Amino acid sequence: MNKYLAIDLGAESGRIMRGSIAEGVFELTEIHRFPTGMLSLHRSYFWNIYRFYEEILNGFRKYAALNHSMPVSIGVDTWGVDYGLKSKEGKLIGLPHTYRDKRTESVLAEFNEILTLEKIYDLTGIQMLPFNTLFQLYAESKINPGIFDKVSDLLFIPDILNYFLTGIKKTEFTFATTSQLLNPFNENWEPLLFNALRIDPGIMQEVNKPCTVLGKLSKEISENTGLRRIPVISVASHDTASAIAAIPAEGENWAFMSTGTWALIGFENDRPIINTISRKYNFTNEGGINGFRVLKNMTGFWILQKCRSSWGEKEFDYEKLTAMAQTARPFTFYIDPDDPDFLNPTNMIESIHFYCKKTNQQMPAEKAEIVRGILESLALKTRCIIDEANEIREEPIEKIYITGGGVHNKLFCQFVANATGLDVITVLAEGTAAGNVIAQAIAMGDLQNLEEGRKLIGNSIKPEVFNPKEIKNWEGAYQKFNSILNKNN
Repeated sequence: MNKYLAIDLGAESGRIMRGSIAEGVFELTEIHRFPTGMLSLHRSYFWNIYRFYEEILNGFRKYAALNHSMPVSIGVDTWGVDYGLKSKEGKLIGLPHTYRDKRTESVLAEFNEILTLEKIYDLTGIQMLPFNTLFQLYAESKINPGIFDKVSDLLFIPDILNYFLTGIKKTEFTFATTSQLLNPFNENWEPLLFNALRIDPGIMQEVNKPCTVLGKLSKEISENTGLRRIPVISVASHDTASAIAAIPAEGENWAFMSTGTWALIGFENDRPIINTISRKYNFTNEGGINGFRVLKNMTGFWILQKCRSSWGEKEFDYEKLTAMAQTARPFTFYIDPDDPDFLNPTNMIESIHFYCKKTNQQMPAEKAEIVRGILESLALKTRCIIDEANEIREEPIEKIYITGGGVHNKLFCQFVANATGLDVITVLAEGTAAGNVIAQAIAMGDLQNLEEGRKLIGNSIKPEVFNPKEIKNWEGAYQKFNSILNKNN
């Protein structure tokens, strides 16, 4: 039996998962889990990267204490776009900012005066979002003039952790594509963007492919944790790329939906799709293990997470909130999950009330109505994105595979089927960790390719299928939803 350790960091929690492959069966076991979450300091938001590193070492120690056999390798994946800056003295310059920090609120309009957003899209094929690395760097240079004169290296979040683990500095392809700094056609950092930023592209790292060996675990970590100096693999280090790699899809005309704090909805393609339609709908082209993922980011369960935080996380777990929503009246209000009001408010419930007021809707009073309205709105926004994707594609989408934490919320999965009129197939809740393991197994020669890895997962799980119901009611709701979004934009 071959065992691999997947380090999978999300915006809400991090986990160390053991993946094992034996006799055609794939299994995942949780070794260690810890909260990530943002650190608020002087009205800015950061990632406490040193605490994450300590928790990863704790996970290694747990594994070494519980297991007699060493893992074959280790791989790291995280959320996208965020980075740290290393000084010429070899240390990080402060903690990495989070993508929800308010420093990028007005940057799109400002940067458009330097280099048009249309030109940026043509160069990168990446969805215009104010927190993309490109715009974070612009905000950084405005707030801290001259800071890049002190910088030797830009390291993305998985790069930082890999550097801590091995001492090697590289950036993996799938993550590089999310930054809006890479040209997807030549797969190099785009000089025009760095010229516009007035930043030396020399701070960027060599881009390497997923499913390759990065280096070995350092001697210091080996001695401190009990693990041998095993290989550290460049997996698909952007978590969505790993999650999609683990979908055991059948056929060609399928879409994916990777769910968590964010929801990422799209389809696979062998090359980027960058044209007037994809630009109109603000679709992004991100790298995958094979080819590209043409997708759109949508705010996911973040809104519900923030509401739950206000209500009391211990008293109202997700299962209880979903059960409450099941019995609530349908379609009492609608929100656009991607409205700026919901990016990082102090009080999410007040933001929902404010949105309802400005769109002339009755404000929800009961917790059950709020939860149901959030889930319905997420499903209806999914329908919008699927409709847009069908305009971009040559063939219409016939089914949707959902991976990530959202697979546990069966009410939401049914809502997505109802809203889109498509069959929804749920696969792995820990799809990201599974894809991480698959990439390690390919790098170590234990699997031949991605297709073999997907087949292995397909033979090891039992997907659940949700067929569309109440289509007429949901079609009416979709028209109302679109009307509210159009009036608010």
